[in-house]
Amino acid sequence: MAKSFLKELKAARDEWHSMNHPFIDLWEQGKLTKKQTAVYVVQHYHFVTDYLNWLAYLWATCPEKDVKDSILDNLKEEEDPDDRHLEMLIDYAKACGLKRGDVINAKVLPWTEALKDWGWRFIYQNPWPVSCAALMIGLESQPPQIYTRVVPSLHNNYGWDPGDPKIRFFRGHIAADEIHSARGFQMTAKYCNTPELRRAAIEGVRTAARKRWNHMNGLYRFAVHGKSDDTPE
Repeated sequence: MAKSFLKELKAARDEWHSMNHPFIDLWEQGKLTKKQTAVYVVQHYHFVTDYLNWLAYLWATCPEKDVKDSILDNLKEEEDPDDRHLEMLIDYAKACGLKRGDVINAKVLPWTEALKDWGWRFIYQNPWPVSCAALMIGLESQPPQIYTRVVPSLHNNYGWDPGDPKIRFFRGHIAADEIHSARGFQMTAKYCNTPELRRAAIEGVRTAARKRWNHMNGLYRFAVHGKSDDTPE
C-alpha cells in the first residue's frame, strides 16, 4: 500500500510538474535574457514568502513531534541569518540588473497571487497531513528537477562560474529540497493513514502542482510577452 500510495503522489505531481514548463525550456536553451530569468526569482520571492508562513502555520497546528521537528529544521535553514534564502533570490536578481527594491516592491502577477491565495485557503481548510502533502510534495519537491535543467544553462549560456555565489540559490536547492521532499513523502505515508486522507493528499498534490504551473504561465507571459494578464485580445 505504501509504495503504491507514493507512486500515486508522484504521478499526481508530475501531471503538472513545472520542470516541463516552456519557460524552463527557454531558460535551459539560453533563449531568455538575464532580466527575463529574473522575473522568475522576483515572483518566486513573493510566493516563497507566503510558503514559509504556511510551513510555520503547519508547525503551530501539527501535534506530531517528528513532523514539527522536520518543519522547524526546514524553516531554520530557510531563515538562516547568515544566508537567508530569500536574500539569495535578491542577489540573483541584482546580478541580472535589478535593484533590491525591484524585488521586494514588485507587482505580484495575478497567477502568483492566485497561488498565494490558494495556499492560505488550503492549509486552513484541510487536515494538516493533507496540507503537508500538498506543500512538500506538490510544491517543494519540484525544484531539484527544475534546477537540474537551469544550473547547467547558467554556466554554459549565461557565463556564471559554478561556484559563483550569485547563483547559489539554484545550486543549493537541488540538494536541500531533495531532503525536504523526501521528508514530505515520509510524513505523508505515515500520517495519511486512512483511505480518505490518502485520496485527499493525492488530489492536494495534483492541485498544488497545477497552481504552480499556472504561476509559471503568468511569469512566462510577463517575461516573454510583457503582459501581466491573460485577457484575450
